[in-house]
Amino acid sequence: MPLAGTDCRPLLLRRRASRPQLKRGPLGGPLMRRALLAMVLLWSAPIGSSVLAGQTRPADTLEAARTCLLVRAHREPADSFARRCAEEFIARNGYTSSPPTADTSLWTPESIEFASSWADALQRRHNTLFPRAESAGCETGGCAATFRYASDTSLCHMRIVTMSSSFKGMRMQHQEVQPAPGTPRARACARQKP
Repeated sequence: MPLAGTDCRPLLLRRRASRPQLKRGPLGGPLMRRALLAMVLLWSAPIGSSVLAGQTRPADTLEAARTCLLVRAHREPADSFARRCAEEFIARNGYTSSPPTADTSLWTPESIEFASSWADALQRRHNTLFPRAESAGCETGGCAATFRYASDTSLCHMRIVTMSSSFKGMRMQHQEVQPAPGTPRARACARQKP
């Protein structure tokens, strides 16, 4: 005799609806570049500054220093504005051949900084990057721009500046980026390795 309130009929098992196959973009193609940008933005969570941590300042001034200071032109595409913001960011932080901004409240430490003082950090940064971004792009997760090393014209290793889609939280990532796997540039770089 069945228990009250239960149904003794066997359950019919239904086959799960199949999902359509997603197309995979070629390595180095737009889908792969977007995936790489998403991974960079995901991995670029703040780690905390290292040696320069002793030289602290209020969080609100650091937030202002990590915000784009430029005004976006009417109808300017996000990737174009991100490029300009990143170029201004590296210039004011002393990575180009120009001196850094005199306003010390606009200097931002890297996540990992091998310097004992700001003077040492700025000296190490000076003239390490070309002032023009090699590439820039945005998607829903944020924006990024890559910069070539001034001492390396091979385009095999670059630095990257990341920021949110509202052009805030700008930071120079401590790890360099390389060309997308499978691209002609990646193959050329692989041939250059000793």
